[in-house]
Amino acid sequence: MKPLVIKPNSVFWIGTLLSLPTAYFIFISILKYALGIPSLLDSAQPVLEQWGIRESLGLNINLLILFGPMIALFLNLFSVLKIEWFNQKEIFSVRFYIEKNWWNMVVVIFSGIILATLFIYALSENCRC
Repeated sequence: MKPLVIKPNSVFWIGTLLSLPTAYFIFISILKYALGIPSLLDSAQPVLEQWGIRESLGLNINLLILFGPMIALFLNLFSVLKIEWFNQKEIFSVRFYIEKNWWNMVVVIFSGIILATLFIYALSENCRC
């Protein structure tokens, strides 16, 4: 049986397409609420509301905003990070190494920054210490 292998180039494009909607939403939100430039969010708000941005998690845009970067991070991380293990008589050895797929590493870093931004926002919005 031949193993299923997805090309790193395809994983890069899938990860980019999964991360960009969240990055765009964060960008237009920062423009409106932090910098006072409401034009992009105000023009995108009717479309986002039609796609279910005001509803709770369900089959709507909220799932893409929340889980898109997470899926992109894991897909590209598994495309870049390689694991080898050896089981000998008295030694069990594990070796991790990173392949030089630069575009996939860019998507890993980009998705990680997006997820960190969402995490910091969730903490600052909900934690009243």
